[in-house]
Amino acid sequence: MRNIIATLALLVVISAVLTAGTGISGAQAGAKKYSMNNAVGKSGVEFVSEAPMEKITGTADGVSGSFTLDPSNLEATTGRIEVQVTSMKTANSQRDSHMYSEMWLGADAHPTVAFDVKSLKDVKVVTKDGKSVVTATAIGVFTCHGVAKPSLANVVITYIPASAETAKRATGNLVMIDTKFVVALADHQIAGKAGIIGKSVGETIAIEAKLLANS
Repeated sequence: MRNIIATLALLVVISAVLTAGTGISGAQAGAKKYSMNNAVGKSGVEFVSEAPMEKITGTADGVSGSFTLDPSNLEATTGRIEVQVTSMKTANSQRDSHMYSEMWLGADAHPTVAFDVKSLKDVKVVTKDGKSVVTATAIGVFTCHGVAKPSLANVVITYIPASAETAKRATGNLVMIDTKFVVALADHQIAGKAGIIGKSVGETIAIEAKLLANS
């Protein structure tokens, strides 16, 4: 019986070690909700379409959302970030109007695009001068034009624990996230005007986002 109990205890310990996530050294454990907050800084998105006949660049500032992060188990990070389609601008109002139409993003029926983060993988942490920089791959689902598809995004998370200095900007811990990923228009049933995609509009769109939040 003692051998059985000892074996079970060992299995529990091994299981805990195998399932334990990557942590930030010295950070207080426990999952906390982080929300986008302009007091920390302005969140925004940049997108680029490259095609043989034209390169289109744009920005979006209608960013909102929140996520849950535990510094002792970064892999368990989850959350949802949304961008208002009509906040997307390309410095050409006529082109923007076309972009919002049903032929493209369909802003009336689908007013937001969103990335739902399910977890992180390939997590690495470097801590220096009171802040920690986390590099990882976010595993999630990207929804655009009403079509949801599994997606991966490269993320760099800068984590700054609460202090008297950070309190001058916002309460709690501060988090700044830089992320990059690519979206294929065909995956989201975006057909556009016949003959345009692949000629004047790229078949894929490169997206970069900067997100700033506090707990």
